[in-house]
Amino acid sequence: MKVIVDQPYTLAELKPKLEAAFPEYTVKFRGPKVLVIGHGKVGGAQIVGEKKGFVRLMEGFPTMGGQMLFVLSVLLLGVLIPFIVFLTAIKPKQVKVRDNVANFLRQEYGSGAIGSKKAETSDLLDATV
Repeated sequence: MKVIVDQPYTLAELKPKLEAAFPEYTVKFRGPKVLVIGHGKVGGAQIVGEKKGFVRLMEGFPTMGGQMLFVLSVLLLGVLIPFIVFLTAIKPKQVKVRDNVANFLRQEYGSGAIGSKKAETSDLLDATV
């Protein structure tokens, strides 16, 4: 998800603001250009890079151990069972964290979001004249 921002930002300045706004989340760096926001073992979001004009925010596993455990379960159990578990138990938690962080970034740095083409098209089709 791309969150449009009006003010410039850095990941180093985002970290303390996110920690203050969300004390229940853990915020840490994964490399110099990825900021990971985690809630528990599976719910998390990642802010990737420092772009001008927008923040790239993705849902994901907050720990490398959780990510590797999921990959190992796919290798051992096949694709179908871990995929169903992922969509029902893990993905909603990740989307919740991502949306909370996106709303905070919209309030703090700007407004608006760039959605998918499908979402924009459905909004245009639902509009009445």
